[in-house]
Amino acid sequence: MAQNGAAAVGHGEGLQLRETWSRCVTEGATHDFEVTNYPLLEGMGTYITSSTFRVGGYDWNIRFYPDGHTKDSEKALVFLFCLSSLTKDVRAKLTITLLDKGGKVELLTTPDAVERIFSPEKVYFGVFVEKSKLKSCPRLLTIRCVLIVIKEPPPEECPRNLVVVPPPELSGRLERTRKDGKGTDVTFLVGGREFSAHTFMLAAQSPIFDAQFFGPMADKDTRCIEVPDMEPAIFEMLLHFIYTDSLPPCNEEGYDAATMQHLLVAAHRYRLDRLKVMCEEKLSKSINVQTVTSTLAVADQHFCEGLKDACVEFLSEPRIAAIVWLRNGFTRCMAKLESGDKEVSAAGTK
Repeated sequence: MAQNGAAAVGHGEGLQLRETWSRCVTEGATHDFEVTNYPLLEGMGTYITSSTFRVGGYDWNIRFYPDGHTKDSEKALVFLFCLSSLTKDVRAKLTITLLDKGGKVELLTTPDAVERIFSPEKVYFGVFVEKSKLKSCPRLLTIRCVLIVIKEPPPEECPRNLVVVPPPELSGRLERTRKDGKGTDVTFLVGGREFSAHTFMLAAQSPIFDAQFFGPMADKDTRCIEVPDMEPAIFEMLLHFIYTDSLPPCNEEGYDAATMQHLLVAAHRYRLDRLKVMCEEKLSKSINVQTVTSTLAVADQHFCEGLKDACVEFLSEPRIAAIVWLRNGFTRCMAKLESGDKEVSAAGTK
């Protein structure tokens, strides 16, 4: 009599069994579509659309039909569209909510986490809303869509004991070598502190150092260099970048604006272009009424057009411009912008 197949092989003993795994992945996002001056849209006979947002590997947008199916309809329409070309069904859970200008009063909401199937034949989901309810928010209407896409990849063959390749360690080892002083051949004196480094590393990152150490006019005997007009902490950050191509770790609050401004100046001085752009990015994301004046001055003096534009955009808000003016810094901003940016000038005089 034949034995059970599993028992016959002793639960896999003596066989090389394949091990597979799979995972159900969900990805979600909330998108707010703000509609201003809703009454002006009535009677236009067309729809307005939100910007495109990506969830679960697919592109989506919200479409709002103020007139509904017809101009005489008593209900407006809100649709969620999948813009990607679908070759298979996409499972998603979603809610669509209409909020008033305060973002608190719900004018309409779908049942929580309604599951819908988006397919090649049907790439949208819509809801009706009474036009009378929209009259309560003539200035600002917010259409909020909470979307969760359920992705089910096929099983993948994968051995249980994966060989994990560790991340690169070269930059960390180079930085430790510098701090340990192994093989260093140049010393910098900055604000009373000494920093040892390797000329080949400095030259590889900075054309200024390259010319200083290996150019036609290089002084072969120069192994102790004094660096004026720079704080030791800034030079330490400069060396860290040269050896690791990254900024040193910071605390939870991030880098302060003054540090990034000084580091940008140092990066410009030694033509470390990537570091300069990194400083620009950090500064552009931390502009406020306390820092905009000094940041704008640094951007103007060191040809940072993107950072300068960010400062100008920040000051284009009349309320912000007035606050900066009261802080006795706006006069310097205006002096920096004499050649253009009428938008800021107009904002400051309101």
